[in-house]
Amino acid sequence: MAASSGALPMVGGAAPTLVVTVRAEDLARDRGYAHVDGCEEPVSLAAARHAGCSGVIQRVTLSREGRVVAIGTEERVFNRHQRRALAARDGGCLIPGCGVPAAWCEIHHVEEHAWGGRTHTDNGVLLCWFHHRFLDRHGWLIRMVDGVPQVRAPGWNDASGRWRRVTRSATRLKDAVLRR
Repeated sequence: MAASSGALPMVGGAAPTLVVTVRAEDLARDRGYAHVDGCEEPVSLAAARHAGCSGVIQRVTLSREGRVVAIGTEERVFNRHQRRALAARDGGCLIPGCGVPAAWCEIHHVEEHAWGGRTHTDNGVLLCWFHHRFLDRHGWLIRMVDGVPQVRAPGWNDASGRWRRVTRSATRLKDAVLRR
C-alpha cells in the first residue's frame, strides 16, 4: 500500500513494483512455488498471492524452458476512490464481531484477481490483516449479491450455514433502526 501511495520515491517514473515469477504449469495446477524479486528462497503460491493483495504487483509467467508466456498488468490494485466507497459500504472489517476500522483494512478480491475477478467495488470487500490472511483456513465464505457482500460463517461459529448481509454502512444501519 505504501508503494502505491505516491509518498515514496519513484523508480523509472513508477511506484516500486513487486515482480512475482511462476511457472505456467504450477499456476494452472495451483501448486508449486513462486519467486519474488529480492527473495532468494521460493515462496508458496498462496504467499505470492497475499504479497500482491494490497500493493502493485506484476506477474510474469514462464514456461518450463524459461520463455515468458504471460505478463500481468498492475491494474489489480483498488484505487483511493474505490477504497473510500468500500469504507462507506463496509464500515471496517467485514467479518462479524471484528472491530478493525476501515482505515486499517486491506481490500480483498471476492473472486480472486488471478482467476479473472475484476478490480471493482462489486468484487471487493474490506478485511483486517488477520482475516484477510486466514479467511480460507478458518472457513469464512464471502460472496457478492448485486454489489453487496454476504458472509457465511464456518460451522464452528454458526451451525445454521446462512448467508448474511454484513455491511455496516451508515445509511443501511439507519434504515435498520427506522424499521424497528
